[in-house]
Amino acid sequence: MEWLPSERELSDLLHVSRNTCRAALRALYRENLIKPIRGRGIRVNQAAIPKGKSTGQRAQSIGVIIPEAIGRLRPTNSHLIEELQAELFDFGARLQLHSSPVYYRANPQEALNRLVEKNQHDCWILLLSNRALQRWFMKRKLPCLICGSIYPDIRLHSVDYDHRAVCRHATGRLIALGHRRIVFFNRRLRAAGDLESEAGLLEGVRTSSQEHVEARVVYHDDNAESVSLLVKKLFSSPQPPTGIIVANSYCYLSVVSTLARAGYRVPEDVSLISRDDDPYLDYLDPEPTRYIYDGAGLARKMMLQVRSLLEGGATKLNPVRLAARFVPGASVRRL
Repeated sequence: MEWLPSERELSDLLHVSRNTCRAALRALYRENLIKPIRGRGIRVNQAAIPKGKSTGQRAQSIGVIIPEAIGRLRPTNSHLIEELQAELFDFGARLQLHSSPVYYRANPQEALNRLVEKNQHDCWILLLSNRALQRWFMKRKLPCLICGSIYPDIRLHSVDYDHRAVCRHATGRLIALGHRRIVFFNRRLRAAGDLESEAGLLEGVRTSSQEHVEARVVYHDDNAESVSLLVKKLFSSPQPPTGIIVANSYCYLSVVSTLARAGYRVPEDVSLISRDDDPYLDYLDPEPTRYIYDGAGLARKMMLQVRSLLEGGATKLNPVRLAARFVPGASVRRL
C-alpha cells in the first residue's frame, strides 16, 4: 500500500479511538515509516520498510465507500458490512472502509480521484450510492459492485433487495383489504431503490382488478419535521389516505408518532406498512406490518459477485435481486 487511509478512516477500520490512532501514526513517523504529504495524505515510506521473504500472493483488497462512519449507519447497513467482512475474511481478502459525505456530493469527481489515487483496491463496493457516484465509477471502468439498486442509465454490477416486488405486494395487500386511497411516503432524494419502489406501487394498482383505486407518491426530506408536516397536510384534506406505505423505517416512526399526537389510531383510522425493517420495530405496538430482509444472504450474494469481479469472470450485467419475507404485523386492517 502506497498511501494510508485518513486518521478517521483508520480509527473506524481498526475500531480504535482517534487518540490511539494518532499515537500510532506518530510512532510510525518517528520510525520514518510514513511521510505526511501536505494536501495529499500520509504516504508509506517503502524504502524504510524491511524487506522480508515473500509469503506468497498478496491478499486482495476491497474498498467500501459509505457516506459516514459505520457507527452512524442504520443498524441494517452496519450489520451488512459485518457480514461482508466475515465473508471476505473466509475468502482471504481484506476490506477497507472509506467513509465521507464528500463522495456523495453532486460533483464528487475531485474527492474520488484522490481516493482511488491513494488506495489501489482490486474491487470497490458502493453502499447507499447516488447517481453521481455510480456514474463516476462506470466512466472510470473500475471493478465495482453496487450494494443497492442502480439507476436506469448506469451499467454496473449490483445486488439488492427487490423493492419493486415489495411495494407491488404491499399495494396489492392494501387493495385486497378494501383500501382505495393509498399513499407512498418516499424520500425527495429518490435513490434508485426508491424509484423501483414507485414503479412497484404503480404496478400493484395496474394489475389489480379493483377500480377507483387512487395511489400516489408524496415526498419528504428524510427527517422527522418534514415527515410530520406531510402527515398533517394529508390528514387535513377532505379525503385522507386509508393506507400508507413508508419507505424508511425511521420515517415510519415519525409517521406513527405524528398520527398519535393528532389523535389518529393505527390501524383503526389508517393502516401502515413499512417497506423496510430495523430491530427496533419489534418494540412498537401495534407491531408494524413490514418486510424483513436477509442480511447474511445479501452478503453471500455480494461475495459471489466480488469473487467473479476479482477473477475477471463478471461480464454480464444482470442485477441480482433478493426476495423479502412479509410480516403481517398488526398495523393493517380490513376496511
